[in-house]
Amino acid sequence: MIARAAVLAAILSLGATLWTANAQTSSKERIKAFAKMPDWTGIWELDAFVGQSDGQQFSAEGQKKLRDYAAALHPSFTPEYQAKYEEIRKKIQAAIAADPDHPPVTHDPLCAPPPFPATSTPGMYQWQLTPEEATFISTVGAVRHIYTDGRSHPPKDELWPTLMGDSIGRWEGDTLVVDTIATRKRFYMGELSGFFVPASDQLHFTERIRMVNHNMMQIDYTAEDPVALAKPTHAVITHTRVTDFSRMVEETDCEQNERDPVVNGRFQTVVK
Repeated sequence: MIARAAVLAAILSLGATLWTANAQTSSKERIKAFAKMPDWTGIWELDAFVGQSDGQQFSAEGQKKLRDYAAALHPSFTPEYQAKYEEIRKKIQAAIAADPDHPPVTHDPLCAPPPFPATSTPGMYQWQLTPEEATFISTVGAVRHIYTDGRSHPPKDELWPTLMGDSIGRWEGDTLVVDTIATRKRFYMGELSGFFVPASDQLHFTERIRMVNHNMMQIDYTAEDPVALAKPTHAVITHTRVTDFSRMVEETDCEQNERDPVVNGRFQTVVK
């Protein structure tokens, strides 16, 4: 019994030593990996929001940038999907014409997190980078998990459409290359009251995200769908570092302060 106990103690001691050594090696490797990553700390926002005038209105420069982004991001649909777009657009136009003072609700519920690509929507955001994952966190409730640990997308029978889709990424120097599938298969059209046009199961997004300098980040964005799009949609979206705000603040808690209640599917703006 004493001999067996001694052998068991030796085995346990050896196992503990090996575990400690592996943990230290793993920690050292992670430290090296962290050291190679770019510094994306801080808070960021779409450059169109920089220099807002009083009352949260866009500056003239900001309005121009928004128009340029909208033009670049406007999809070129195939004939089948162009017909779907025109049908939805005409219905919304007719609904607005019937009651211009109370536009119809055409998008996701108010205060809901914006869908992918959340990085081009209003609100400030920050990145949390580790060697295994890049996490995008927005003040308007959007969270994206971009896995950079070498995994692939799940098999098709394990995928279903989600708000942010399934994103995997890899680092090419200081550029994060992101591949996203399994979003909710739709394009957001920022016109009229804003509405969605369906896409196909082959909708696929690629982003190349990098810091141009300390205060500027660019996202090179491409959407592809051989069924719904006549050609890929491409835009380079610029974000700037926020210098007059020091912390993240949740901006989606508006249930008690709702100024645009919905009645019978139409906004009823409250002016106080």
